[in-house]
Amino acid sequence: MGRANAVTRYVSQVALATSTAVATVISFSTPASASAVGYGKVTGFCFDAKGVELCLPTTSIGHFIQGSGRTITRQEASVQDTLGGDTAGGRWCNWHIDWRYSDTDGRTYLVSKGQVHQSCADLSSMGRIDTTRRTLKHYGKACADFFAAGAKRGTQCHNIIK
Repeated sequence: MGRANAVTRYVSQVALATSTAVATVISFSTPASASAVGYGKVTGFCFDAKGVELCLPTTSIGHFIQGSGRTITRQEASVQDTLGGDTAGGRWCNWHIDWRYSDTDGRTYLVSKGQVHQSCADLSSMGRIDTTRRTLKHYGKACADFFAAGAKRGTQCHNIIK
């Protein structure tokens, strides 16, 4: 498959996933609630090939958030391959997903740490679901941060505004 076809397929898959998520949220949401879904790039998956480090940009972090005003009622995040293989796009070790909240000036005021998975995920699905009800101190941003092997690999944020 050529690069142009792969890019077209990726864009089509993201558009389909986004429109499906939006349609689902609209059909099941109450009038007072709001939700959003978004995707962010994960730093390329790298591996050693006969002494040469190769990195593939085949992974994204998806983040879904639901609530009303400054109250969040549900968050989900998952690490996904961008090629449609229903995997995490590589081998990720000692990974976790944190929720990070910042005010409108970009200052972080709360981080909810996710469970650290001590093993390696070999091309399997990875994610976090949280139904903890939170009322944020400030309007600003709610982010999902993906960490693996001690380094931040990707972020996806939503603006929480009046």
